[in-house]
Amino acid sequence: MSKLEPAAYWNRAGEISYAQAMFAHPVVEAHVNGRLGEVGVNIGKQLGLNERSHVLDLGCGDGTLANRVLAEHFCSVDGYDQAPAAIKFARDHATRENVHFSAEDITKIDFSKSPRYDGVYLWGILHHVKASAETILSRLSCVTGRVIVLEPNGDHIARKLLERTASYRRAGEESFRTKELEGIFCRAGFHPVIWKRLNLFPNFTPQWLFHLLRPLESVFENNRVLRAFCTVNVWGFAKDE
Repeated sequence: MSKLEPAAYWNRAGEISYAQAMFAHPVVEAHVNGRLGEVGVNIGKQLGLNERSHVLDLGCGDGTLANRVLAEHFCSVDGYDQAPAAIKFARDHATRENVHFSAEDITKIDFSKSPRYDGVYLWGILHHVKASAETILSRLSCVTGRVIVLEPNGDHIARKLLERTASYRRAGEESFRTKELEGIFCRAGFHPVIWKRLNLFPNFTPQWLFHLLRPLESVFENNRVLRAFCTVNVWGFAKDE
């Protein structure tokens, strides 16, 4: 697979919005992104973020998290993504002046000249830049002591099988095992403070199945055995003192 293929895929997705490109139904998208966004903010606040915080949304995509959620809870938000079309979409749909977007290759940003951030959100991005994840985290360790992360559940066998399909390969999907990602953060000087495995609904879930299974989501999430079927891991990492 060409290195340009995932970049082209996400740039095309940015032209129409990631929600439309990725989800089978808007009801499913609203539930998944809305709920997980709230979880991300709550984890950030548990780590010490507040309304005066300056946060970075690295790999912000089309700005869904930054515009819908982060800008409402934090003083200022900087969003970076390498897809120009996604950044244009993010800027066009920004409704607050405290959020700023830039098109940058996040694997090459030199954070040594950046301001310090009270927290960094890595929301579904690291598995798209897996080969550079360790370098990115090492650089981020210079500018923040808190990182909030969402990643697909790479321990889920169905997820690993899906990543062999053409559509997942075009998107550059290669998920981390849970312990694998925690190890990368540990080597960068961070330790996990909070970990949750959440969400019963893959992006391709049809509306009828979503309504059927929605009452069971919390049952799966709160059961040590059943939560293995949930689709994402969410962490709050803090820098080692």
